[in-house]
Amino acid sequence: MTRKRAGDFISKTNPVQQNMKQTERNSDFNMLRALEVFMAVSETGQVTVAAQALGMTQSAASQHLKKLETGLGVALFDRSSRPLEVTHAGEVLQRRAFRILNEVEDLKLDLHRLQSSSLPVLRIGMLASIATSLTPGLYDLVEQEFRVPELTLSAGLATDHQTALNGRKIDIAVTSDPQFDVSDYQVVPVLDEPFFLVLPSNYDGPENDMAEISRRLKLVRFSADAPAGRRTDQHLQRCRVDLSRSMEADRASMVVAGVITGKCFAILTPTLLIDAVAEGMALKIRKLPIAGFKRSVQVIARNGELGDIPERVAAACAEMLRHQFETRFPDLPEAVTFHR
Repeated sequence: MTRKRAGDFISKTNPVQQNMKQTERNSDFNMLRALEVFMAVSETGQVTVAAQALGMTQSAASQHLKKLETGLGVALFDRSSRPLEVTHAGEVLQRRAFRILNEVEDLKLDLHRLQSSSLPVLRIGMLASIATSLTPGLYDLVEQEFRVPELTLSAGLATDHQTALNGRKIDIAVTSDPQFDVSDYQVVPVLDEPFFLVLPSNYDGPENDMAEISRRLKLVRFSADAPAGRRTDQHLQRCRVDLSRSMEADRASMVVAGVITGKCFAILTPTLLIDAVAEGMALKIRKLPIAGFKRSVQVIARNGELGDIPERVAAACAEMLRHQFETRFPDLPEAVTFHR
């Protein structure tokens, strides 16, 4: 029997090793760049247009797509259609690639901020009801005093701010009554404000009897998903006041729109009414005929990341809102407490 030499074993190709090497060759490309090319082509339907937008040749873009499909082992486009259409696998990748590329951009921004001696961008989330009032002043503050090149603003509910802060999508939230653990956050109070009874301007019934008011008008309230809505519902339950539901909304503007129909009343705070009063909506704002309750507005930021910026933002917000209250609600009692 012929004796095999060690070299005979080495010279033969191991199928497992061959597959591993092939996989390595297939994955030896810039995955992130390939995903960018894929997203551009999926949006435009044309490799040429996508390549121009990305500043590369059509050949380079096609090569990225080929390597991406080979590496993933699926066809991402139906090349028999014009413009190109993504396959089912392509649709799945679109959703995932969008999140991946966003995460990469956020990572780059966070690392840049850590290495930079100055803040390149400040992202502020605000309550939708006061966003219009605060935007001009915050823009001036960030540009002139903080010297931050870019300001990103977003408006939403307090629950949106919780998600955005936890996910590092915003740096600061101007929000109300946080419903999450703030032990890892800096919380700077801005104001405390009472809830008022809001009636149509043509309402001529009694204003100090909730039962009679609810007999003549229906309550339009915030939805339970909105913190202001939960807070109102809980207070009414504590006061043993049962009011029939007529309409729910998750924005103050829609709640007020229900009131100006003349068929509804609402329970709102001054900050929830600023935009409506500024737009000239005719309303009667009265003290609640039941036990009163309040909500707070705060500036919240992650601990130790922004120096004194959160406190300065809180002070600016308090000043701007105080001016709005003096202008919009001169007849209201001075029930709002400012902390700055």
